[in-house]
Amino acid sequence: MKSIRSWIILLINSLVILVVVILSIFSYKEFKRALDERVLLQLTSIKRLKRIQLEAFLNSEIGTFINDKDKLEGASLKDPYLQFSDNVDIECLKNKLYLFPSEQILVDLTSCSTDGEVIIAMVKKVENNIRQIQLIENDGIQEILMERTGMGESGETYLVGTDYRLRSLSRFFPDQAPGQILAKTKGAEQALLGVDGIGIFEDYRGVPVYSSYHTLDIPYLNWAILSEMDVEEVTTPLLKMRNKLILISTLVLLFALTFSFFITVVLTKPLLKMRFFLNNMTRGNYDFKIVNTYPTKEINEMFVALEKLQKSINEAIQFSSEIGNMNMKAKYQLSGEGDLLGKSLVLMQEKLKEYENAENVSRLLAKKSLIEGQENERKRLSKDLHDGLGPLLTSLKLMVQTSDLSVNDKKKINLVVDGTIDEIRRMTYNLMPTVLVDFGVGKALSSFIERMNKTSGVEIFYEDVTKGKDGELTIDLDICIFRVCQELINNSLKHSGAKKITISLTEFSDKLSLYYLDNGTGFDLTTIKYGAGLRNIRERIEIFNGYLSIKSDANGTEVEVEIPLKDG
Repeated sequence: MKSIRSWIILLINSLVILVVVILSIFSYKEFKRALDERVLLQLTSIKRLKRIQLEAFLNSEIGTFINDKDKLEGASLKDPYLQFSDNVDIECLKNKLYLFPSEQILVDLTSCSTDGEVIIAMVKKVENNIRQIQLIENDGIQEILMERTGMGESGETYLVGTDYRLRSLSRFFPDQAPGQILAKTKGAEQALLGVDGIGIFEDYRGVPVYSSYHTLDIPYLNWAILSEMDVEEVTTPLLKMRNKLILISTLVLLFALTFSFFITVVLTKPLLKMRFFLNNMTRGNYDFKIVNTYPTKEINEMFVALEKLQKSINEAIQFSSEIGNMNMKAKYQLSGEGDLLGKSLVLMQEKLKEYENAENVSRLLAKKSLIEGQENERKRLSKDLHDGLGPLLTSLKLMVQTSDLSVNDKKKINLVVDGTIDEIRRMTYNLMPTVLVDFGVGKALSSFIERMNKTSGVEIFYEDVTKGKDGELTIDLDICIFRVCQELINNSLKHSGAKKITISLTEFSDKLSLYYLDNGTGFDLTTIKYGAGLRNIRERIEIFNGYLSIKSDANGTEVEVEIPLKDG
């Protein structure tokens, strides 16, 4: 098995070689593409300029020829063919000119030259008779074409006729007549077809060239103009660049080899240190300090990750210890989705919480059963008092009225019986008001507070915003709220010395809200010992999963209760 040092050296050098080769090839190709585009663009500009100059020169010659009437009148008396030398086939001229229309035109007569010299003439033809032929000197054309600014050592601009032979002197074959040089190249063929283009191909010498070609816009003169430059001359700096790239690549590879040896030493040292820490952790020793003295970001991050792992394991150990001590409020932050140990511990905590919650539910059910038993007993006692003692006392009152007792005795007995009946009614109401069962807690509290206002000497304000029988309050919830209000009012009357009590009961769509406020002396929440009254209030609200808030100071006591209707 190879060491990490060997792998690093191999990988770094392989990567460097790959990158250097790719960059070199890419740079070479991009430079060549840019060079090709620049040269072709430059040749196109030169070709365009010379084409415009040639067209302007030839159009100027034609205009002068057309406007010179004196020469026309003098020439009409002479034979126009006498001006041609013996190297011109006169019959060829006549046949060629016969094909042109009767007007003043510019004609290429080079094909009738036996020695290949270029012959360009302006011809006046009237009713198939040649009235005048005026030759154009090639020096003007050649002067335009021989201007070689921006064309380097091998650049050339030349003209090609429809027979694919030159119509201008070749700078490479200056002693050879243009008509004797065949230039059937790709550029010439495309230009004579009317195509304006550029390309890289062989010229009439068989030498690869950059070429820009076009057709001259002169009536009856179908010539192509081409501006070209040798590829060899243009690519000379490209070859120099290639040699430099090879040299640079060699130097880079040597540097990479040296650097790879150095980097392996730098990287393997912290890795060996990390291996030492990991071995300690595998032996169960997590109580050690991880010290990182390396400034490198990536290596520092590795040690930071190792430190986080150590911290995570320590936290898991501490968390498991808290769970073992049944501390269900202990918190644990998972280190990530892959923290299986943490997930298992959290799941264990959730199961223990479920067990604890089930125990709490069982305890609440026991309290609920106890309270329901108390309420049922109160209902029974209330019914027994109302249905048992009530009729007996009424019968006793009738018997007294029909007895032989004196009026004073009857009056005394009736007073005692009436007091007893009122006390039984009060006890019956306190045990289980019939209005609570028949009309709900809103009306029951209203009736209860009305009685308390008459007998307690305390001013009680009550606001009922319940929906009565149209609401969603159950009889159990009605009883709960009624008992809570009873207990709160009794506590205010017995302990606080309050003179004013405000109660508001509001039924919302999802909850029932009770607000209670008195202006008594209040009590200290931190030192008060909850008696049976407050404990009963808390237990009753807890049974319905409700919320209880008690605030008290020297200015009075404020109680807020909220009970969800759906859970109730």
